[in-house]
Amino acid sequence: MTHKEQIEDLKKEALKELNKLQNELNDKIKELKESKENTYIYETNHLQCSDGELHIGFGDSGENERWLVWNTDSLFKDLPFIISQVVKENDKQQNMYLDSIKDSLKEIK
Repeated sequence: MTHKEQIEDLKKEALKELNKLQNELNDKIKELKESKENTYIYETNHLQCSDGELHIGFGDSGENERWLVWNTDSLFKDLPFIISQVVKENDKQQNMYLDSIKDSLKEIK
């Protein structure tokens, strides 16, 4: 293989690797955008209302604290659905915990 052919092969390999890295970068950018679109709120720090808005503080207190601001008219219309779903999901969780407690008690006997 000539020196020129070796250089061409290296160029092709470098372009393949560059394309692979570009695809990986694009995937990471897409993941980052999606992560910014969804926020999981584990626990709230503050709840307050003013001027027809409900303000919900969440996240780490201080610099990393974030706020969700919700129009109370819209929230009021959604409350029946929200309440029914929260009660159902909470009931599932409580049943799971109760089953776990029962299983633990059986092991003690």
